Amino acid sequence: MTRTAAVPPLPEPELDENGNLRPFTADQCMAVCTNRAATYPSARFLVVALAPDGSDIEDLGRGLALPTTPSRTCQRSGSAASSAPHTLLDMLRRTMDARLIWVDAELEPWPD
Repeated sequence: MTRTAAVPPLPEPELDENGNLRPFTADQCMAVCTNRAATYPSARFLVVALAPDGSDIEDLGRGLALPTTPSRTCQRSGSAASSAPHTLLDMLRRTMDARLIWVDAELEPWPD
């Protein structure tokens, strides 16, 4: 299921009587963050390991991939590893049959 969020407009910077930028209000900060989240969504993923005979599966962890920094946490046994999902998968595949499951659509890189 794909959700389309309304993208709020970005607030215009305001100057004080001396020509200095005024800090954003809480509502303006929320508008900037909401705009960014709607414009550049993240994607959830799971990392699992299959038993050697394929009869069982172990949930190794979950993560959140972001286009700017596609490294987020995948947890196993209380430890956390931050790396790009495919990098994490390559590392795990050295010792197990690890698989990556995208919950949301796989990300495309953000424009430069």
